[in-house]
Amino acid sequence: MKLRDLHLLALKLEPWLVGLYLIYFLGLDLPPRAISIGNALSYPLLLFLILVSGCWRQLLFGMTRDIPLLLLHLMSIVSILWSVAPEFTADEPKAFLRAGIFGVYLAVRFGLSGQMLLLARIVGISVVLSLIAAIALPSYGIGSGATAGSWKGIFGFKNLFASNMAFATLTLMLLGLSRPRWRGLAWGLTGLAFALLLLSQGRTALASLLITLYLLPFLGIAKQYYKTRVVSVALVLIVSLMAGLLILLNLRFIVVDVLGKSLEFNGRLPLWIMMLDKGMEHFWVGHGYAAFWTSSASHQILTQTWAYEAYRLGIRFNAHNGYLDLFLQLGIVGLSLYLISLGTVFFRALYLMLRQRTIEIFWVLQTLVLTSLLSFADSLSVGTGSAMWSVYVAFATSIAIQYRRQKIDDRLNDGHSSAPALTPNLSAANLRGS
Repeated sequence: MKLRDLHLLALKLEPWLVGLYLIYFLGLDLPPRAISIGNALSYPLLLFLILVSGCWRQLLFGMTRDIPLLLLHLMSIVSILWSVAPEFTADEPKAFLRAGIFGVYLAVRFGLSGQMLLLARIVGISVVLSLIAAIALPSYGIGSGATAGSWKGIFGFKNLFASNMAFATLTLMLLGLSRPRWRGLAWGLTGLAFALLLLSQGRTALASLLITLYLLPFLGIAKQYYKTRVVSVALVLIVSLMAGLLILLNLRFIVVDVLGKSLEFNGRLPLWIMMLDKGMEHFWVGHGYAAFWTSSASHQILTQTWAYEAYRLGIRFNAHNGYLDLFLQLGIVGLSLYLISLGTVFFRALYLMLRQRTIEIFWVLQTLVLTSLLSFADSLSVGTGSAMWSVYVAFATSIAIQYRRQKIDDRLNDGHSSAPALTPNLSAANLRGS
């Protein structure tokens, strides 16, 4: 077989390998040995994908499109200089970097449209496999002990499964709205993903999804004429303010009776206060990447709260809040870098939505809202080595590239519109002569 034939074969395998990479890092429930092997193989696989696609130049360009995000990844490495657990900080940022590089690769290789189709396929497969796992192997696909009766499908635990099903519901629904050819299949899988979300009993993920779906009318508003858009936005804001007031007045009912949590969010609030106190001890740059929960700095929290059960079993605890975990690891500087990046992506995506009005841009906005809400109650994506962090980096890079192109187009169009018109008495003959 010739070298050219091998390269063509590798290109055909590329989407399958990318899909395998994504579904693995969404958090499959696998034996520890298999996870170790999968993690080790992920690095040469990523290098193989970059070399086969030949996109390393675009990759380097994409890495510089979101400077705060680039600095955040670099800071995770440099934090070994002040880490309270340097042995962990020396090892674990590589997974964070891997997820970031893979996100940039997704952006420059597939674009937003390709990412949407690819992720729709991946989450669709995960929905079907989770249903099969729970029915055929209930001991594997349904939780036990404290989470008995809660479905977890092919994923590690119930909250991770619920978050992935919320993302699947959103992605498949929007794909169904934009692709008439696949509408029946996409909406059928959407209904199945939502049913699995309910069976997971993940109420935080459910509430986050419902809030995200509340923003669906903005897709229609963005496609309207300017005056109609202003009126529509005003009406939506009025309804939103009324809904917000209604939620505040009925907060106890919503949190306790609907979400099934205490007003202290099942003991998380006192824990968060303790974590904030610990974070203030290393306010600026934190304890070091992956260092807080692996050092003596967390000993008081792990031994004097309900976190002790995880500590006793040798399970690494987390803040159950992505923003707080990032603050504990990289301080206010690291958290600010992420929030600046997030705010920039939101702004650019909104600008592009009003200019281009595509379903892919709206999908980005919806996903950012969903994951931002989920990060208040879980540490599953922000600053981790997970597939959802890769998705965020891919979004940030893709939006930055499209925003740059759109601004160039806008300047060119403004230049054309402001250029002086040819004088009426300038003939075609004169133009040819000149």
